[in-house]
This record gives sequence, structure tokens and C-alpha cells, in this order.
Amino acid sequence: MHDRTLRSTSAWPGSLPLAPHLRPDPYLWVCLVLGLILFAPLAADGLPQAPDAALHYYRAAIWRWAWDDGVPWPRWSTLLFRGYGYPVLNFTPPMPYVLAALASFVLPGLLAGFKLVLLAACLSYPAGMYLWARSALGSAPASLVAAAAYTFATFRFRELYFIGGVTQFLAWSLYPWVLAALLHLARRPTCGAFLLAVGSLAAMVLAHNISTLLFAPVLAGYWLCLMVAHRRQRSWPWLVAAVVCAVLVTAAYWLPVVAEVTYTRTQVLTQGYWDVRLHFLHLHDFFASVAPPDGRAVNPALPFNYGPLHLLLAGAGALAAMRPGLRPGRRGHLLFALALLLGASFMMLPDSYPLWRSESVLRYAEYPWRLFGIALLGAALLAGAAVDWLARWPRIRRTAAGALVLGLVLGLFVYQFPRPFLQFEESPAAFLRYETTFRAVGTTAGNEFLLPGVVALPSEPALSPDLARRALDGSPPGISAQVVDDHHSSLTLDITATAAAVIQVAQFYFPGWRGRLDGDPVSLRPGRTTGLIELEVPAGQHRLELRFGDTPVRSLAAVLSVAGLLVTLAAAAWFRRPGMAAPVEHGGPRPDIAAPVEHGDARSALVCTCLLLALLLLKTAWIGPHTTWFRLTSPPGQVLPAAHPAQAPVGRDMLLLGWDLARAALAPGSELEVTLYWQATAPLEGDLASFVHLVAGPEAAVFAQSDHQHPGYMPTTTWPTARYVVDAHRIHIPADAPQVAYQVVAGLYDPASGARWGETTLALPVHVVARSSPAGAKMAPGGVRFQEGIELVGYELDRERGEIALTLFWRAAQRTPRDYQVFVHLLTADGSQVAGADGQPVEGLYPSSQWLPGQLIADHRRIPDPGGSAATALAVGLYDLTTMRRLAVEGAGRGAADSAAGAQKAAGAVRLVGVNLGGSAGHPEISDDAVLLPLPPEGVP
Repeated sequence: MHDRTLRSTSAWPGSLPLAPHLRPDPYLWVCLVLGLILFAPLAADGLPQAPDAALHYYRAAIWRWAWDDGVPWPRWSTLLFRGYGYPVLNFTPPMPYVLAALASFVLPGLLAGFKLVLLAACLSYPAGMYLWARSALGSAPASLVAAAAYTFATFRFRELYFIGGVTQFLAWSLYPWVLAALLHLARRPTCGAFLLAVGSLAAMVLAHNISTLLFAPVLAGYWLCLMVAHRRQRSWPWLVAAVVCAVLVTAAYWLPVVAEVTYTRTQVLTQGYWDVRLHFLHLHDFFASVAPPDGRAVNPALPFNYGPLHLLLAGAGALAAMRPGLRPGRRGHLLFALALLLGASFMMLPDSYPLWRSESVLRYAEYPWRLFGIALLGAALLAGAAVDWLARWPRIRRTAAGALVLGLVLGLFVYQFPRPFLQFEESPAAFLRYETTFRAVGTTAGNEFLLPGVVALPSEPALSPDLARRALDGSPPGISAQVVDDHHSSLTLDITATAAAVIQVAQFYFPGWRGRLDGDPVSLRPGRTTGLIELEVPAGQHRLELRFGDTPVRSLAAVLSVAGLLVTLAAAAWFRRPGMAAPVEHGGPRPDIAAPVEHGDARSALVCTCLLLALLLLKTAWIGPHTTWFRLTSPPGQVLPAAHPAQAPVGRDMLLLGWDLARAALAPGSELEVTLYWQATAPLEGDLASFVHLVAGPEAAVFAQSDHQHPGYMPTTTWPTARYVVDAHRIHIPADAPQVAYQVVAGLYDPASGARWGETTLALPVHVVARSSPAGAKMAPGGVRFQEGIELVGYELDRERGEIALTLFWRAAQRTPRDYQVFVHLLTADGSQVAGADGQPVEGLYPSSQWLPGQLIADHRRIPDPGGSAATALAVGLYDLTTMRRLAVEGAGRGAADSAAGAQKAAGAVRLVGVNLGGSAGHPEISDDAVLLPLPPEGVP
């Protein structure tokens, strides 16, 4: 067996910086091809038509333009926010933009550099996951399956081609690298492992802040487990040092963010649209099927799912964790992965909201589905472990691993043909047009980095399309000014004042701005409501020089980063000292568990690589240009994915082509998912907002609603007329919503004036139904059944001073042919009626003809109880308002009524046959067309 084994005894197979003397691991070539397949659609010219792709591209462009102006770290850019400046780059992690800008110096343009960063991220997914799984599981075939499962998940394509979340996409590719580096550092501290741990941790922090915050608990738990599990290797100081060095190295970014976030209004990111309550997923989302996105949709909907094969493999891997004889390290990793999958999945569901609400930092995540990055990490490792059920048959295991890799790739092949790409010009003027056209002012959507007191935004841009800049905003009389020089972090103005005045420069204020008036320092302050730079100028002609620079916090942060870099290099040099061989526990097993790579693995890797390359070539050369396989394109005027096609005009120049309704019946407190498919038949001059209302009753009262400022998150002025827009709404049903049938009304309105553009009622009503029968309701077993299959199941009654609160619980066995009125009459002992309350059920909101068979309906009523009336019972029944005919009680005279005298009593419109109004032990009495509910004494429940 030894002669069939490549020389690889380390936990880190392959010719890595950690082990340069080892022969390459052949499965890394498969990982390379997996990354290329993920990246392949990006080879098209332009950028994906995704909401966030362009804003990240232009942030990278601003870095490059700032470097051209001699600004090394552009924490502020006077180009942003329509020329008024904005500190977004002070708060966004810089690594993706820095790498793209650096690459643009050697590649033909920024777009090529931007795509190079995305290529690196695509390759990082399979390679990083393979290396972590290789060290955690030990099996090369199992690690390859884990790499494919982590790379080919629905969310990868959603993020890369449909959302454009470049920074989050990059951060998630670094997750397994961080865990792999820490694992190797714990088992066998080396210089390469230490540098990789520090570098991967720092890169994650500098890639995406929210992903780092969400990953921090995972990292802390894994870090503590490694320190405990490998305490005999005496590696804990290096684990601590790696984290400390990464924190210090990245201080130049995170320290100013923490210190200066108080100068912003980032709290808006926890409110309105960004409230996490609006973005929870449901269990059925995880199990949703994979369908090809419609090529005629501007923003085709993609499911938030794991994928059936992913879940099947993850389940098999979870069972593999229970196998007897499994190494403790491998079992621990599988249990850790299972905890990641289940914990992250739970945190994406509505039941986890108390945890999001209890920790303020979590609420800034905005979207619970960001935890897919962590959940997929655990699911992928479990998926890899699934093939270890075949460990006794190495050849079969290798064959199964290759088949599963191909299955994971082909299972999402429908996402390999993305929508047409958009072209973005690389120029400041093009960026200004992008801000205006796509409503991405400052490359953000909530203006969250403005000063907290800003309530009056300037109405006109500070920069015109030809890049001419306005100097002042709202100049007082006798003041004139012009901009004589402007750069990304500085402005120079010539000002003429006939008298001393307070002026506001057309530039937002933020800590770091300094000014000189005629060469002397001048005090700057923010405008009270505008947030613009404000200062006092005396009469005369003046030159004002404004420059944005460092604050003490930013200077300290830079010093800490330099110190962290020096400490990291010093620690790495420590490994080069004589006698610093990696410690191994004497008398015990080796700390690494990776199985050696065999010649059979090499052949299997070669076959898998060739098959994947052939698949990529086939897709590029033939399937893509010459077939319609794996694709869906609706004919003009139709929406094939819509469950309910429609051609409903909504106002002028707008059609509702179809709609989906996830459920027609749901419980109070749940969410209703409604998807609308809009198409503009002509270009729109102004932006419209969409709404979905649940209405009920003759007054069409609104009980729940959802509004989107931009339907489908796209301004309507940008909609192409040849394609449609998917507008998905989630409507929260209040816990106290009446349990009735609602009409669903969808429409559009002008968000500025509130005027309705148009609306239409969807053909299918929505029923809100009770979760369960009332526990405290009173009624004889079996209830009381009327004609037409209507049953009075139970009731709750509370007699207060001057009023009786009554809740009747009805149920219909089948659809009723007409609407019946409910009567409730207050009777005395002799049968006289002293008060009553007639009307349709549920205060007229739920006519009986709309009742769902089997649904429990709570009908709340209040009946006046005149003082001194000596009322003893309530008569309850149903009648037809058009004929005044009452519904008879089926089997009247049974039960408690059997002991009645049989005498007839009439009081007004009440006919009681065979009923003793005194009641029998407080039980209801039954007549031929009514139920008599005994009343307790006043004040007694």
C-alpha cells in the first residue's frame, strides 16, 4: 500500500505555503474548475443586472479616482451624494475596492480588475472549503463533495448574479479559510499557518462588516473548542496571537467605524424596510424547488432554498456523525457543522425574533437570510461526510463522490445563463447619472451616513451633469462665490461678501473637515437642519480652503494597524528560530488526521476534472448559443411562472400580468406572501410605489398591508417596456385580525402625493382562520347544528354592568348558499325580549356564504343589558333577511330540552318550543330554531 501512496502525511495536503515540500493534491484541480464554472457567466461584457453590482463597482472607481488625486484612503469623496460629499467609504470595508483598483493599474480598465476580484472569490469557495474539510474529515473524496456543496448553492448565484452583493460574496468565501487556518494552527503551529490565520481573519474583516459580526460567535466557539481539544500541543498562545494580530492589523478600518458611527443615523437600518421582522424566511422556503429564472423578467425571483440534494447529503452526513468508532475530532466537527446548520436556520425563522430584538448589534444585519453563509458552511461539511458511509469501498466512494459533484453542479445549471448584462461607463459624469437613475445617492439607499440632525436635504445637486460645481447652498444677499478647485477630499472657493454673513458650503459636514479663510484657520460647523458646512465670513473678498483629513481616532487607528503588522511579522519570524519545531504530543497520536492521497484519488480527480471541463466547454460552445436548454423565456405579454395569469390594467401605462398567492388560508400573526408581476407599457415619467391591501366588509376596511417604495426594488422610471418586474410582498397578519375572508387589492400610487395611480382586486380571497378551537368555550358535546350544515360549536359570555360580551363560535360543514343574519335576543324568565343584536357574522365582515367548510369562526357581539331587566337567557339563531325564515335546529328537543314541559312561549319575534327558560344546571337549552344560553348573575363570569 505504501508504494501506491503519495508522500503526504500532513493535515494540509497539497503544495500550499504551509507545506511547500509536498506534492500537489490532485483534487485541488477539481476545485479550480468548480470555481471557473461558478465564474463563467461573468465572462460576458459588462456587469450583471443586479441592484448592488453597480454601486460596488463605482465605489471601487472612487478609490481609483482618489488615488489619482493623491488620496491614499478616501474616507470622504466630494463626488458622492450628488456632489455634496458623503463618508460612505469611511464605514464600508475597503478590501474589495482596493483590490479592484490595484488590479486596474495592470489590467485594461477597472471593470477587468473588478471581475478579477470576483474570480478570486469564486476560486476561494471550493479551495477553502476543500482544505477545511480535508483537515476536519481526512477524506479527499468527502472533502471534494463538501467543496462542491459549498460552491454550488442557490445563494451563490443569487448573490453574484441577481443581487450583486460583492462584499458579502467575498466574505463568505473566506469563512472556511479562517476555520482551516485556525485548525492547522491548533494542531501544528507553523509560520505558514499563523500567517494564513492572521491574513484570512483580517481579509474577512476588511471584506464585509456584517458578515464578520454574524460569523464572530461561530469563530469564538470554534476557537475555544480548538484551544481545549489541542491544549497538549501548547498551541493556544498562537491561537490567541493570531486573533490579536488580525484585530490590530484591521484597526485602521474598524476603529474609526466604532468611534464615529455616533455621527451618523445608521439607526434607520433597523427601521422601516430594513426591520428584520420584514425579512424572515419560512420552513417552506428552505425546501423550495429549483426552477429556471424567466429570461423576460427584469428581476426574476430566486428561492431561499438549500436544494434537495444538499439537504439529502447533509442529513446523511448528520447520521454519519453517530457512527461508532469515529475519531473524536471528526465527530466533533460534524456535530459543530450540524449546530451551524440548525442554529443558523432557526435564526432565519420568525420564531427567532426575540433573539434579534434582544441584541442591538444583530438588528443591523437587516436581513436574517444573511445567515445562509453560516448555514451553508455547516451543510457543506455534513454533505461531504455523507460519502464516508462508503469508506469500506474506496473505489465506490471515489465514483460516488465524482457523481455527487456533477449532480451538485447540474442541479443548479439553470443559473448558469444569467440575464443580459449592463454596461457602466467609468467616469465621474457616468457615476452622477447612475446616482440619479438608480436612486442610489451616495451608493446607499437610506442616507444612513448623514449627520443625525439632517432633515432638509438640498433639492438641487451640487454637481451638474457637466461636472460644474455649485459653491454655496442658499446664499444670503450680497454673497457670491465660485469653486476654483475641487478634489475628492478638498475644495477651494473664492467668496465675495458685501457684509459679514453666515454661509453654507454645498458640501456636507463630517468630523475631519478643516478650513482656512485667507490662510488662517476658520471654525466650521454643521448646519442645524441641513448638515452642510457652515461658517462665518467677514465682508470683502476671501479665499476659503477646505480639506478633509484625519481625526485623532483615525490617526490612532493607523498607528495600531502598523503596529499589528510589525507584531505579525515578528511572530512569524519567531518560528524561524532554531529549535522551534512544531510540538507533537509524546506518546500520543499525531495531531493531524488527514488520510494520505492515493493514486486512485489521482485518477478519480483527473476524470472529474475532465468531465467538468467538458461540461463547461459544452455549455459555452453549444448549449448557450445554440439551444434553449436550462432556460425559460415567457412570450410577450405573458408570465409563465405566474400561478394566476392576468391582463389587468392598473392606471395608465401599467399592466398586472399575473400574481401568486402562497396560501389562501392562514392564521393570525402569520405572513402572507403575494407576488405581483408588473409590466410598464410605456416609459413612466415619475416613480410609483406599489401596495397590497387586505380589505374586508362593505366599507372595504384595510386590516393589513405591504408597501414598496420601489416595486421589485427598482424605480419604475427605469423599467424596460419589453420585460416585466417581479414585486414580492410579505404581509404580516396582525394577531388580533378578524378571522374572516379578505379581498386582496393590489395597486400603485404616487409616493410624493399619495394619489392612487390604479388598483385591481385579485380573484382569490384570503381567509384568516383560527389556529385551534377555543379552550374555554362552553357548549354541550357535539355543539348545536342548524340547517345548511351550520353548527354553533361553543360560546364565551361575560356579563358586565349594562352590557353583555358574547363570542359565538360557528362552523359550517359545507358552503352555505346565501348570507344569513345572526340574532341574539336578551330574554327574561317569562320569554319577553328586552334587547337584541341582529346582523351578519363578525360585525358584517364575514357573510356566511364566504365561510370555509370546517373553519372555526369567532363572532364577537355586545348586547345592551338594561338595568333591572331581570334577563335570564340569550336566544341565538340564524335567519334569511330576505324571507325572514329562520334556520331550524336539527334534532331540536334533545339533551337538556328533554325535560322541558313542552309549552310554547312567544315574545315578539322569538318562538320557543319545549324550553325551560330557567335552564338546567346552567346548560344551554335548545328550541326548534334557537339556542338559549343561560345568563349568570351580573358581575359573575
